[in-house]
Amino acid sequence: MHRKTALLSLAASALLALGIGPAAAQKQTLKMAHWAGPSHHMVQTQELWIKMINEASGGNLVIELDKAPLAKPDGQYDLIKNGVRDLGWHVPGYTAGRFDMFQTAEIPFLCPSSTVCSQALWKWYEKYGLAKKEFTDATLVTAFTTGPFLFHMTKPAHTLEEFRSLKIRVAGASVPIAKALNLPVAVLPATDAYESIQRGVVDGTVFPWEAVNSFRLNELTKFHLEIPGGIFASAFMIVGNTKAIDNLNPGNRAAFMKASGAAGSVFYGKYWDAADERGRADAKQRGHTIDTIAPAELDKWRPLLQFVTDEWLKKAKEKGLDGPAALEDFKAMVKATSAS
Repeated sequence: MHRKTALLSLAASALLALGIGPAAAQKQTLKMAHWAGPSHHMVQTQELWIKMINEASGGNLVIELDKAPLAKPDGQYDLIKNGVRDLGWHVPGYTAGRFDMFQTAEIPFLCPSSTVCSQALWKWYEKYGLAKKEFTDATLVTAFTTGPFLFHMTKPAHTLEEFRSLKIRVAGASVPIAKALNLPVAVLPATDAYESIQRGVVDGTVFPWEAVNSFRLNELTKFHLEIPGGIFASAFMIVGNTKAIDNLNPGNRAAFMKASGAAGSVFYGKYWDAADERGRADAKQRGHTIDTIAPAELDKWRPLLQFVTDEWLKKAKEKGLDGPAALEDFKAMVKATSAS
């Protein structure tokens, strides 16, 4: 009897050391914010990500996704930093100057798809240890990007001259890009896109393909101009409150980390590309006009947008990076991921 009791005690100690047992099985809850409506594919993707974590934890880690946004896109990071929510989807373009290296993927003509650029961004950012420099008051959970941004319009436009007769809705990283192209713009959050087009405040907007469904823009915009590699891609993050993540017990933390980092980048990239494909297919089915910018026209745009790269190189130097080498490294990762 004493031997059996001793063996049970030893086994229990071993399980606890491995993070398996009462402490690991303890149920915990995290609250997650978002800023889009229920029809937006990212809300649905977040729900799938949450389900994956819950299943990996054996049902012990519950993540509650808000039923409605608590803040606009530019207020999401503060919700996490201040502990109002434990997790959130943040767009660093709305907090300009805070995550300059994280926004590397936003350099024009660089990202062919979300799947490719999401993986490259996480790998590159981790390689250079940049989270330690840019995330001082919250924790980066995973990184991903949109697909390439293009123009969605109520009127056709193919050249800078034609675009300059239109007014385009922009936000975040697209603001300086549109201004460098000397386009008339209205700076409005993504959630205001539908109403601003419907009311005639703007004639179009820049978005990846998924947005024509997520924000119902296929009801309004019938002309689309694609840019190889995108006029840019928006870098996104899932960010966590550091204290909340540190408080996870070993079992729940293991389940959480299994879906974070590189795995999270693959997951979100895959679902973003699927949403882009649905948006483009819907526009095609509706008989919309989908064009690709002419190479000669694109050559006129490139020098006007070189400033984005130049500014990035300056910021990289301030962060202690060899900017030209680091940027070539990122491009090589994009190329390698595209080929894999």
